[in-house]
Amino acid sequence: MHLFTTLVVVVTSAAAAASEHYRVLIASPVASRSQYHLCAAIAEGLGEAGHEVTFVSSFKLNHTFKYGVRHVYSGGDNSMMEEMDLFDVHENPNAMFSLFMEVYKNIGQKMWTNDEIKQLWHERNKFHVIVTISYGNEMVSPFLLDYQGVFITLCTPGIELRTISYQGNWLPFSSMPSFLTDFTQDMTFIERVINPLNFIFYRIIYRFTILPVAESTVQEFFPGMPPIETLYENCSLTLINSHFSIDGQVPLLPTQVEIGTINIKKPEPLPQDLEEFVGGAGETGVILFSLGSIARSTHMPRKYKDVLLEAFRRLPQRVVWKYEGNDLQLPPNVMTKSWVPQQDILRHNKTRLFISHCGNLGVQEAQYYGVPILGMPLAFDQPRNAQRMANNGYGLALDWNNLTVEALLEAIHTLLYTPRYREKLQAVSRALHDQKESPKERATWWVEYAIRNKGAPHMTYSGKRLHFLQYVMVDVMLFLVAVLAAWLLLSLLCLRRVIRYCRRPQKHILQETKKQK
Repeated sequence: MHLFTTLVVVVTSAAAAASEHYRVLIASPVASRSQYHLCAAIAEGLGEAGHEVTFVSSFKLNHTFKYGVRHVYSGGDNSMMEEMDLFDVHENPNAMFSLFMEVYKNIGQKMWTNDEIKQLWHERNKFHVIVTISYGNEMVSPFLLDYQGVFITLCTPGIELRTISYQGNWLPFSSMPSFLTDFTQDMTFIERVINPLNFIFYRIIYRFTILPVAESTVQEFFPGMPPIETLYENCSLTLINSHFSIDGQVPLLPTQVEIGTINIKKPEPLPQDLEEFVGGAGETGVILFSLGSIARSTHMPRKYKDVLLEAFRRLPQRVVWKYEGNDLQLPPNVMTKSWVPQQDILRHNKTRLFISHCGNLGVQEAQYYGVPILGMPLAFDQPRNAQRMANNGYGLALDWNNLTVEALLEAIHTLLYTPRYREKLQAVSRALHDQKESPKERATWWVEYAIRNKGAPHMTYSGKRLHFLQYVMVDVMLFLVAVLAAWLLLSLLCLRRVIRYCRRPQKHILQETKKQK
C-alpha cells in the first residue's frame, strides 16, 4: 500500500511537471548588445526551468545557449550599429538617430523575408507566450495578429513612462523623470516644468518618425494590419530592468515586475594572465576602464588616448583597459585586452574603481559589487545614467569635452580616497544582494504565472481602459469648472437683479405695495 501511494505521488508530480512545460518565443531583432544580454538572461532562466525557448535576434552567434535555448537569426544588418563610432555620435547626435532608423527598417524588411521567421509566424499560436523589448522592436508586432497566448514586454532602460503606460499606469511627471533627462526624482520647479515637455517631445518623435516607419514596413507584408499600439495594448505583463534600491521608489502595478541585475552571472575565475595582473596589484588595487560592447576604444581620438595614457602612467594603481587594438605605448601599470570578463573583475577584491561609459548594465554591475564609478558617457542613455549615478552619490561624471590629465586624476583621486562613495555603494550592494530570489528566478516565475493564469486578467488595472485625459481627470475638472462657472454666472445675475430692485425709487415701491393691497 505504501509503495502504491509513493508511485501515485511520483506519477502525479511527473504529470504536474509535464503540464508546466511551456513554449516561449523571445523576439528582439532590433537590440544593442546589452539588450541582447538581457533577453538572453531571460531565455536561459526559462530554459533552465525546463521550458522550450526560441530566441530571435539579429546577432550571428558563434556559441550555443545553455539549457537547449534555440537561437534564430532574424536577418538584417545589425553590424552597422555594432561598428558605429560613438565618438562621432558624441559630436553629432543626429547621426545616431539617422543610423538607427536605417538599421531599424533594414532589419524589419529582412526579418519578414526570412523563411525561418515566416515559419515561426505561422506557428505563433503554438507558443504560450511572446516576449519582446517594448521600444524599437515594433517590427515583431505581426506575431500578435490573432494571437491567443500571453504577450509580455521587456523595458530595458529601466522605468520608462511610455512603456509603463501600456498597463494604464501613468506615473506622475512631478516625481518620475523622463528617461531622456538626467533628472532625479527630487526635481526642482524648473525641472518639473521641463520634464512633461520632454516627455511630450519624445512622444511626438516616436509617433511621427519611429512608429510610421514600423507601420509602413509591416504593412508591406501584412496589409490591413491593426495599428501597432493597439496590438501592444494586449500586454499582460511588463518586466522592467530596474530595482528600487538604485532606480528610486515608484508606484508600480502587480503587472509591472522589476528584474534589475538579471544580467549578473555566476562567478568564474579570471584568466591566468588577468589574475596575475589584478591579484598582484597590492593594496593600491586595480582600476577597470571599459566602454562596454557598443563603444570601441580604438575609435577614440588620439588626443583622448594621450590624456588617458598620461593620467594612468601617474597612478599607483594598476589599470585594466578594454582596448581592441595594439597601437598604444603602454606604461607598465596598464594592461589592455580586446575583451574583459567585466563582472569577474568588478567582483575581485582588488578592484577599486570602474571608469565606464555608463551603459545601463555596466552601472548596475558596479552597483551590485559596490565599486565606485567614474562616468564618461558618449551617447544614448549614457549621459542620463552618468548624471543620475553622480546625483545619487555613487560616483562622478566627467565630460569628454572637459577631459584633461589633471581633471581625470582629480576625479580618480576623489573617488578612491573619499570614503562616502564606497560606503554608499556598499549599502546599495547589500540591498541588491538581499532579495528573496534572484531576478532571473523572479522573471521566470512571473512569466509562468502569466501563462498559467491566461494573461492574469484579474491583475489588469482599471486605469488601462482610460484615456490619459480621463486618467488625470481633465474631463472631470473641466466639468466642475463649467458647473462652477455656471453657478457663478447665475449668482451674478441674481445679485444684479437684487441690486437693481434695491436701487428703485421709494415711491415706486409704495405704489406697488398699494396695488397689492
